[in-house]
Amino acid sequence: MLPHRDRSALRKIEEELAASDPAFAAVLSQGAPPMRSRLRLITLILADFTTLLMIILGLVTGETGLFLWGLAAAPGLVWAHRILTPRTREDDPGEHP
Repeated sequence: MLPHRDRSALRKIEEELAASDPAFAAVLSQGAPPMRSRLRLITLILADFTTLLMIILGLVTGETGLFLWGLAAAPGLVWAHRILTPRTREDDPGEHP
């Protein structure tokens, strides 16, 4: 935790930056997602594709086990997306300005 003096100095710099160049300040406040969250998102998308492929192949080929495993994985993926996907401030209804 920074001392009060440093926090107030940083806050002042932030306010000056927002006043002088609001577009740049907006880009900085969003920031780039960390590599871990990108990797997590890629992994979730690959899992979605695999689950969908299991369900479709299970239906087309008549493999009940493949279809049921894909169907069983779907709720887990929905949960994983809800929990692990980063949300922006505009997406979060619980946060009020």
